[in-house]
Amino acid sequence: MSTTTIYKLHPGGSYEELEELRNAHGSAPVVWGKMFERFVGGQEFSYWSRTEELWPLWRRKDIARSLRAVLAMTYDNAYVEREHYARAAADIRAFLTEFSLDPEYVNHWPRIAEVFESAPDCPAIGFQWTSVSENPFQGEWDEEAEDYGPTDWSNKWSLYREFDKRESE
Repeated sequence: MSTTTIYKLHPGGSYEELEELRNAHGSAPVVWGKMFERFVGGQEFSYWSRTEELWPLWRRKDIARSLRAVLAMTYDNAYVEREHYARAAADIRAFLTEFSLDPEYVNHWPRIAEVFESAPDCPAIGFQWTSVSENPFQGEWDEEAEDYGPTDWSNKWSLYREFDKRESE
């Protein structure tokens, strides 16, 4: 079964695992499905073939900021800095209030909100949304060293810094 991994990040430096959540379908796909169903239209899990319509929703100012923030949180290279942990938790709680979620279906978002609310002692938090894909905070494989190289931080971004910048434009 796939997992979602929450990482303690040191942007520009290292990362370490904070927590692993079993069954990755309870994390990012929950958000993708609900956002797709409401703002694009179609069945909740039909987004797989129409992701080009789903991904840009985080920029639409006609959608509540909290919902857009949670969607953007699911992007591989996004992370949340410590100064924004309370904001992330509040946005997740708003998402959970806004959407009716099937209690019979796995849902990790209450736990993810709790992680932010606990304010872990690390500069940032990032996610590997499913273990069936590459860890976005792991560097490239080095054949010669038979190990992963350092993380390329040039394509990583602070979710709320980017949000605030875009909102002010």
